[in-house]
Amino acid sequence: MGDRTRTLTVLFSVALAATLAGALVTTEARRPAVADVRSEPADPKGGFPVSVSQRVDPPTSAFGLDTFKNIVRAYDGGVVNINTSKLVRLPRYRNPFHDFFGDDLERFFGPDSGQGQDRRPDRMRQTSLGSGFVIDKDGYILTNRHVIEGADEISVSFPSGKRYDATIVGRDARTDVALIKIEPDEDLTVLPLGDSDAVEVGEWVMAIGNPFGLPGGGNSVTVGVVSFKGRDIELGVRGTSVEMLQTDAAINPGNSGGPLMSTGGQVIGINTMIVTDGASRANAGVGFSVPINVAREILPQLRERGRVVRGWMGVTIQALTEPLAQTYGLDEPKGAIVSSVSPGSPAEKAGLEPDDVILGADDRTIEDNSDLSRYIASKPPDTTVKLRVLRDGERKELSVTLGTFPDEPTEVASTESSRPRLGMSLRDLTPPLAERLELPRDARGALVTDVEAGEPAERAGLRQGDVIVSVNGEAIDGVDGFERAVDAAKGDGRVRLRVLNAQGYRVTVLELE
Repeated sequence: MGDRTRTLTVLFSVALAATLAGALVTTEARRPAVADVRSEPADPKGGFPVSVSQRVDPPTSAFGLDTFKNIVRAYDGGVVNINTSKLVRLPRYRNPFHDFFGDDLERFFGPDSGQGQDRRPDRMRQTSLGSGFVIDKDGYILTNRHVIEGADEISVSFPSGKRYDATIVGRDARTDVALIKIEPDEDLTVLPLGDSDAVEVGEWVMAIGNPFGLPGGGNSVTVGVVSFKGRDIELGVRGTSVEMLQTDAAINPGNSGGPLMSTGGQVIGINTMIVTDGASRANAGVGFSVPINVAREILPQLRERGRVVRGWMGVTIQALTEPLAQTYGLDEPKGAIVSSVSPGSPAEKAGLEPDDVILGADDRTIEDNSDLSRYIASKPPDTTVKLRVLRDGERKELSVTLGTFPDEPTEVASTESSRPRLGMSLRDLTPPLAERLELPRDARGALVTDVEAGEPAERAGLRQGDVIVSVNGEAIDGVDGFERAVDAAKGDGRVRLRVLNAQGYRVTVLELE
């Protein structure tokens, strides 16, 4: 080898070594840094973590091919399947030939032909499935209210196969959130709660749960993105809504109550509902989750009281559209229109009137009716809120001392005051219930809370939510009045009822057995 060839070989080797060294330096420089994570103490009042900076291990690096796999490895053990059962009444059996043959039915078809009703049980046990996730080492589990509502028995199954009985700690219809508890005899996998306010549209997310109660045990995972943030959806209380997270991560029946997780391994939502493609009930790429910050805010009350106590003004409000804003002389459609004021309510006492436009509350501008509703609900009863109001072209300030938001009417049917008779359950109509049913607050009568199929009440056309206000022309003030009037008319075999609901009055005939 000549000197020139040897020189060229040395130069080439040096250049190659320099290139390799540069590549190594570049690779090291581009390697994602380990995320700075830390754990925070639990809330001393509510007993639940309040920080959004929980320890996430794994994953401990930036988003990559192993991110979702690592989240499943770390937290799948804390996502549970919730099995519920309840005893439900069956409609009475009525032989279809009875209408044609009447009392001659047994003569034509035998002595047992009319006894089917006696042989058929009047109750059956109904089961349902959902999901949930552990938020506390002592056995507290978050899920949806509709997963456990009305259940007589609740059991929780872990992916390991371990099963526990659970009890209801608290539930909230407005947000469809429920808190249940087990008594664990082992260490539990606790899922850290994230910050749903910080979530952005387009972020990758993962849903974990047990869709359709598929056999074999264990959870299914689906991934997608946050496709919309702040979708106003009414959940369990009419006239109120929650700003939901929308995702295309597949959510199906059975997923309800399970976690929607960020790529940082934190729960950012509770999977709650889907928009389907029709009768199939299958996922159509549009699912909704209750933001975890909404649940976090009410957790202490659920744990301590079993329910959420919210502030209440006693007004019906509606959105201020651009055409409406122009009629009020406003430059932009910001605010909430008062369409009605409940008699005796905090709003009436404060001087609010129909057609007022609420522009601000305390130091904040009211964007729309949902904004006002959420702000008032976030305040405890007896709080004084200063309102900026537009009335007849003039701006003024009013102070309203909030009352307590009425209980949800969905719980009425299970109350002890409900009395079954003639195939229906009744309870006294109270002013808060009247308001919730969009009836005059001073309305009086017996509220129908349940109607049994095939019974006299159903044949009379009575429905849940109807209010019986008079019997044979005599006004009644509640269940006792109804029962006295019916007892007095037994000999007639039927009574005439005047009934009220949100659509107005009607008159019907109720047959007495």
